[in-house]
Amino acid sequence: MSEQVQKWNGVETELIDIRQFKFPIDDAGESIKDAQFSAICQRADGFIIVVPEYNHSFPGILKHVLDTNFKEYIHKAVGICGVSTGPFGGARVIQSLLPVMRELGLVTTFYDLNFGGVNNLFGDSGKLLDEQTYIRRFERFMKELVWMSTVLRYGRLEVCIDENNQVAAINHHVNKPCPEKAARMGTKEADTVMEVSSAATGMDIKIVND
Repeated sequence: MSEQVQKWNGVETELIDIRQFKFPIDDAGESIKDAQFSAICQRADGFIIVVPEYNHSFPGILKHVLDTNFKEYIHKAVGICGVSTGPFGGARVIQSLLPVMRELGLVTTFYDLNFGGVNNLFGDSGKLLDEQTYIRRFERFMKELVWMSTVLRYGRLEVCIDENNQVAAINHHVNKPCPEKAARMGTKEADTVMEVSSAATGMDIKIVND
């Protein structure tokens, strides 16, 4: 998977094996943040989660690790690859993860990847036996993930909507502070908003510093 992602122009890839991190099990959530893991998630514009299915769901350790971050995920794209020994390719684990992704603020792709009968998918060298079939599926999956990651990055950096702007009141879902704009303008984050108004002729966007 990582090898295929690295072939895409303009995409920087970092493989994360959650086993390399040592999270305590006597607590949970952001109180047990790992600085390295959080920094990786903060830098990322999109995620691919490869997850095995166990008893119709995902491993508890995966949830334990994901829960250590929150703001690092918001309005970023995620694609899920399900893996199972059965014929359904982790379809049930993907369905189980979808509400978790939404609660974390991530935006899931329309296309998933499914690897069923995993015990018979790979040769002794670790290579896929039917590589061409999966590469075609992966290309469709990856195109959407890259597109969504690009669009959402633009939104995070360029589009901030003031919750008190009555014209933009219907856009509450994307209300958030504007730290990037504030940093560029040398102003306080709380005093810098982007006013957005729409009309039949198009959209008017202006930066306002109170």
